[in-house]
Amino acid sequence: MNPSLLAGAVISSPPDSVTSLWITGVALLVLLAFYGWLAARSSSHSVLTTQPFGIPDALCAGVLAVWMISVIWQSLDAPQVITLKAIVANSVVYSSLILGIFGVIGIRGLSAVSIFQLEPARFPKAAGMGLLWLIITYPLILAAQALVQKVSGSADDSQLIVRYFLEHPDLKHRAAIFFMAVIVAPVAEEIIFRGYFYGVIRRFGGRLPALLTSSLLFAAIHVHLPSMLGLGILAIILCLLYERTGSLWAPITMHACFNASTIAVLIFFPEVMG
Repeated sequence: MNPSLLAGAVISSPPDSVTSLWITGVALLVLLAFYGWLAARSSSHSVLTTQPFGIPDALCAGVLAVWMISVIWQSLDAPQVITLKAIVANSVVYSSLILGIFGVIGIRGLSAVSIFQLEPARFPKAAGMGLLWLIITYPLILAAQALVQKVSGSADDSQLIVRYFLEHPDLKHRAAIFFMAVIVAPVAEEIIFRGYFYGVIRRFGGRLPALLTSSLLFAAIHVHLPSMLGLGILAIILCLLYERTGSLWAPITMHACFNASTIAVLIFFPEVMG
């Protein structure tokens, strides 16, 4: 956060707004301290082992990261437009990336399903843990978004996909968004960012670099500045959940339920996000 931006917001805001901003900021700091303590306790019970990633995985992850950074860079100056074709194309791109990652791992005779612990038998316990973590950590994510809204001074900070959902109430468009947000994105993004990026960087650079790098890239790839803080915190929580369970089913479930809860709010309480 640019300090001058925060200062400008404080100076130009009325006293009540300044007080509200400080209260929100302090609440976020308290929550960060509490959840930091929980994270430290959870890390001591980590079950994730160092995965057998090799040089081919490091090269593949590096190329993929460079490509994503170039996409982010090009998107900064380009107008963002959401269409049904774009949603379908996104799904195809995600599917292709997953097939590529599984292929690079499979070439060496390894099983991506085994490495990411995606066996069906692991789903019930891991999914339950993912849902529990979402319930526990949701207040932190909401507090982060509330602080961003207070600082920016605007409530209109929703992502384009959210506005698109509100503007297209027909079944075809909403079904496509639901499929993308609740099924495709959680599975693909968890395999890419937590399973592969986090796993590969953790293998060669350690936990902290892996946590920070993968989380920053995850937040940035959404190309939406007001959501960066909330998405970054969500990404860190997902990494810690992966560490705690060892199975990608847990972060996939948490991610899917997080997106599903957003869609539920859009359907039943559109005035909140509209």
